[in-house]
Amino acid sequence: MLPPVEVDPWRFCRDGQSWETRSEVAAFPRLAHEFTQGTLFCRVVGRVDQRGSLSLQLTVSGDVQLTCQRCLGSMPYKVDVERTLYLARNEAEMERLDALPDSDAIQAGEILNLVDLVEDEVLLSLPLATMHAEGECPVPGAQ
Repeated sequence: MLPPVEVDPWRFCRDGQSWETRSEVAAFPRLAHEFTQGTLFCRVVGRVDQRGSLSLQLTVSGDVQLTCQRCLGSMPYKVDVERTLYLARNEAEMERLDALPDSDAIQAGEILNLVDLVEDEVLLSLPLATMHAEGECPVPGAQ
């Protein structure tokens, strides 16, 4: 299992810090329940934009295997998450940042676990019901 990677999100962004890992999905506590196998490349980069807003640039990619809900067989899936998340100190600031075009905000405290953040974003990117396309299940009778 990956150990927690806890950072001060405000300093992480102000200092332009970054963190990256290439790990098997089994190393992520919550993702290990969703994926049967595969490797993910994850990168989180802290930034300050021209307006002085602090943000995290998150990139997660990899080829993994999910379980098809129709046939219960293995199904290839490509993870491709590219997000910019602005940091907000409170609810009002989060609403203001979310109102900007192409903007997503998270309310950040004093500590942010980057492994949890990566897991959250990958889980949010998954389809509601993972299934092979109609007629493509490799298990006979699963159509």
